[in-house]
Amino acid sequence: MLTILGFVMIAVFLVLIMTKKMSPIAALVLVPALFCVLVGQGADLGGYVLDGIGDLAPTAAMLMFAIIYFGVMIDVGLFDPIVRGILRFCKADPLRIVVGTAVLAAIVSLDGDGSTTFMITVSAMLPLYRRLGMSVVVMTGVAATANGVMNTLPWGGPTARAATALHLDAGDIFVPMVPALAVGMVCVLALAYVLGVRERRRLGSLSLDGPGKHGPGERGPGESGAAHATARPEAAGEPETALVGASAGTSAGAGTAAGSGSGGGHGHGGGGGRSRGVRARLSLRKGGAPTGGGPAAGGSAAVGGGAGDAAPESVGAEPVGAESAVLDPGRACLRPRLYWFNAALTVALLALLIAQLMPIPVLFLLGAALALTVNFREMADQKARIAAHAENVLNVSGMVFAAAVFTGVLTGTGMVDEMARSVVGAVPDALGPHMALVTGVLSIPFTYLMSNDGFYFGIVPILSEAGAAHGVSSLEIARASLVGQPLHMSSPLVPAVYVLVGMAKVEFGEHTRFTIKWAALTSLSVLAAGLLFGIL
Repeated sequence: MLTILGFVMIAVFLVLIMTKKMSPIAALVLVPALFCVLVGQGADLGGYVLDGIGDLAPTAAMLMFAIIYFGVMIDVGLFDPIVRGILRFCKADPLRIVVGTAVLAAIVSLDGDGSTTFMITVSAMLPLYRRLGMSVVVMTGVAATANGVMNTLPWGGPTARAATALHLDAGDIFVPMVPALAVGMVCVLALAYVLGVRERRRLGSLSLDGPGKHGPGERGPGESGAAHATARPEAAGEPETALVGASAGTSAGAGTAAGSGSGGGHGHGGGGGRSRGVRARLSLRKGGAPTGGGPAAGGSAAVGGGAGDAAPESVGAEPVGAESAVLDPGRACLRPRLYWFNAALTVALLALLIAQLMPIPVLFLLGAALALTVNFREMADQKARIAAHAENVLNVSGMVFAAAVFTGVLTGTGMVDEMARSVVGAVPDALGPHMALVTGVLSIPFTYLMSNDGFYFGIVPILSEAGAAHGVSSLEIARASLVGQPLHMSSPLVPAVYVLVGMAKVEFGEHTRFTIKWAALTSLSVLAAGLLFGIL
């Protein structure tokens, strides 16, 4: 009975948040509370919740002070050169931007902390997505999947948990898995390429050849169909002015679709006329910092009465004219004279984090306090910086404590244990010699539906014992257990994912609907590569 209720509880939770019937925080609290009563343990709910909060409190503290720390670093301009460099490299081409998102997320993931990865990736890439009206959920999906592959690093968490649970060396688990994980990363880059091509077709791309010169498949401003942008090279080879043509159309009775990502990038007019391009002028000052956003002379937005073709999977796009505080070269909180101090502080913080000389929450607490004190001497300025990031802090920490209710009930009622036993018991004896394959397949849904601690300390040892009875080594089981990590990073039980969707201002349900299939496909690719290379 506990097994059935456990799976039903998870299914109800996912349905509610994916259909937007409830907010994630409300669903994380109310759904497990209801099921705790249904299993007859309502009197113990308080204890389960406090146990869950106790387990996740360090994570919540880490996220709170990490958001403040990296928020301050963004405010003072530490990441501005990265943003400008990416802007120059991407040349406002949606394809390059999406691929750049995957590469940046993978590189930053080397620090082993998902929250840090998402903060830096979103702060660097979100302005570009907003400027071009790209689908922001593409950014969150690609970043989460790339981080999931890189999360298997020995200091990232899952590998260390598997090694601890099965009493193995983390290096013995990870090093042989590198070829399979490399295939997973190639799949992420291929995914980014495909999604980038889709966004390019929907919006067009920036060309430095000058107005009227378009590459294959590109269209000029004013043409119906995908948007196109052109730029004129200025002094020092840096673009000064960009003309962005954005297809603007509304479906009859369906609302506006101008650069929203939910409307038609392909804009077939019908009945009421065709959509016409909107030309918006963006100023790119030296270093690639966009500052302007008004309509260009002669540009006009026409609202067509026909139904536009909805661009598939394009939810979450932002308006073309959205401004970016990250790229504003004139913001008062910039501290250029302290740039190298802030860079050294960040490098030292990440080095201490990787070396694990102190608990991560303590490191970020000290780092945030030091960053605020050095960069903002006045108490009023420090309060202003904290207030500026209070929304993100509250959203993320609130989500973590709400998730504590969910995990506390799952663990306290015994649902997790019963779910694990039932799944393992359902494995036919004929599959015994293939327990590595079974473990890899099970890791995909299990690491999504429960925490890494629950999976690696609760289920993996059982799978290892079952495999040992059929001659499958614990090392193979441990390696196979890493397969599900690309999907795990989008689990509603992973606190870092709320940093990602919170900073990007994407609905968690939209992110889940978009990402889950791509992340699952990446996990299956890692599994197939592991079998092909004889690793599993």
